[in-house]
Amino acid sequence: MPGVRKLATAVAMLALALTAPSARASGDGGVLVVGDSLEELTSPYLGRYLPGVPLTVNAVGGSNSYQIYDLFRESYDPSQSVIVFDAGTNDNPAYPEILAGNLGKVAAAIGDRCMVVPTIHGLTVNGIDSSGKNRVVEAFAASRPGTQAPNWAGAVAAHPELMQADDLHPIPAGAELRARLIAQGVKACLGLASATASSSAPPALDSGPNLPPARKLARREAELVGAITSGLARAVAAQAVKRGVGLAAVLSLLSTALAADA
Repeated sequence: MPGVRKLATAVAMLALALTAPSARASGDGGVLVVGDSLEELTSPYLGRYLPGVPLTVNAVGGSNSYQIYDLFRESYDPSQSVIVFDAGTNDNPAYPEILAGNLGKVAAAIGDRCMVVPTIHGLTVNGIDSSGKNRVVEAFAASRPGTQAPNWAGAVAAHPELMQADDLHPIPAGAELRARLIAQGVKACLGLASATASSSAPPALDSGPNLPPARKLARREAELVGAITSGLARAVAAQAVKRGVGLAAVLSLLSTALAADA
């Protein structure tokens, strides 16, 4: 009974979402995005993947992380909940500590607000690639709970055809993919991502053919799953009341969970 199993999975995902600690930190749900020319190409697609989320974008081509920190200072408002610090591509790869220092300054300024810091696919200079800068991003994310690090470097490695001839800037399809990765990080920060979503998760394998069980087994399976679903639904309703979540929000979360499981 794929439909019944899907409903059970959706209710279970909703129960996890309601019982887990909220990922939403301070602020009113707004998002500040600062960056360089990569972000100039990416940001036009962000609204498509973040409908209804207030976005403030301040991106200037050619900016290094010092300059992007200045863009952050120009545009940051304490009402914002998430900071996308899209920096490092134009930093000298021989000095990853530059990026580390600017990430630390942003973190010190925003308190418990969530950050999204994409990994970096940059140019190799004097034989030094972006590995050091990406170690900085990974260490920063590991040291600051909740920080999201969308794997842009990994996406480029997997899909080099999405890059322009300079191997630095994406073509439109690559910019859209980049926006989707960053948006997944923002959703995780805001607590909008499904329980199974991950910006770095590999593509799901195609499933094999569904073989229909015997009619008696199918009926028994439906009864068991129905009972589990009913119990989970009651638990979800109780959690929703306890946390002050309205019916509309519960239905919205269920719809999201069902879509993710489709």
